[in-house]
Amino acid sequence: MAQRQIETDRDPVIVAIERVLEAERTAEVTLRNCRRQAEALVAAARERAAAITRRVDIRISILHTAYFNKISTEVAKLADARKSTGEAIDGTIDGVKLAEAAQRLAARLTRGT
Repeated sequence: MAQRQIETDRDPVIVAIERVLEAERTAEVTLRNCRRQAEALVAAARERAAAITRRVDIRISILHTAYFNKISTEVAKLADARKSTGEAIDGTIDGVKLAEAAQRLAARLTRGT
């Protein structure tokens, strides 16, 4: 019986099959490790993306607030200018004058670009 086991161990086909099986086991372990590393990279990327999104949202809010304040100031200046010329403010909107004022305001805010 021991002799037969020795012969089986030396059979090149069985040795080749054992090598293939060992290579498969090694590949499976390597694949699992690669998957874990990939999952960690994806998780880190998601965290970075979330942080970037938060920073962008904050900056957009700051920008919106700044432009809202600037527009409010400009509207107040336009109202004061209209009062100083003696024009009455009756609450009606002249579409042409409103469009012209909006264009002037946009040009000032964007510095003509």
